[in-house]
Amino acid sequence: MTLTTREEAAASGFKPWKLSVAFGARQDGTQLLLDFMKRAEAAGGHYVSDVHIVLASDQDGEPVECRTEIVPESSVEIGRTLQSTPGRTEMRHHMVPVTKTVFESQFQCQSVTEPRTVSETYYESQYDSSSKTTRSVPRTRMVTRFEHRQKCGHVPMMRTVTRFEYQFRSEYIPPRLELVSRQYTRWSLKETLPACAPPSPRTGDSPSMPHRVEGEVYGCSLEQAPDEPQQKGGESESRSLKLRRQYRQSAMEKGLVPASCQELALQVPPDIEAP
Repeated sequence: MTLTTREEAAASGFKPWKLSVAFGARQDGTQLLLDFMKRAEAAGGHYVSDVHIVLASDQDGEPVECRTEIVPESSVEIGRTLQSTPGRTEMRHHMVPVTKTVFESQFQCQSVTEPRTVSETYYESQYDSSSKTTRSVPRTRMVTRFEHRQKCGHVPMMRTVTRFEYQFRSEYIPPRLELVSRQYTRWSLKETLPACAPPSPRTGDSPSMPHRVEGEVYGCSLEQAPDEPQQKGGESESRSLKLRRQYRQSAMEKGLVPASCQELALQVPPDIEAP
């Protein structure tokens, strides 16, 4: 799973579909983006592009949606984000940055080493004096191995930050994009300045989602064969395949049959992890 440019994602040949994940107040953008990518990956996505974070707010008493885009730092993408977006309502002015001292819980990840006890089969040689032969006998023993993994959680802290007023209103913490880059892209990521506009009319097929993360996902397991070839380098199963297998098993146990790629992604538990 890779967060990349629209051009690279489209060149993959996978069919795109839109994923929108709603969220409430007092959320951390880092966790929201990691959860969004995890859902897209578990639903069978291979690439993600055009990722936006949208917050509902108001301006001069009128409802607006303020959106920022998470873009790879390439000349093509930066050039595109500096242009006006065609076909949209005229953008209003950006909300003024404000500096405040806040006490909040920031989502952080760190590399940890943890012991894991597993069952291991080994073979023991036994000599048979009567037949004067040696045979190998399978034995089982429990061994402890130390594994490295990323451990993420919320760390309370007091600090002085500068954000846009609409972000303070929702108690929203902007993402730490370096944490997303480490897991999901070879690019350095940047977040564009917010653009605020009246919300687009919603239809029955596009229900209202005041706060949301949305993007284009390329690839979906509903449109692919359930089994995929082995990965390069002798790996029997990649992280993304393991996520999909775990989720398919969980969904089957619950009798869930998603009708669309979006529904499939939204059914993925947000805390699903590949060991």
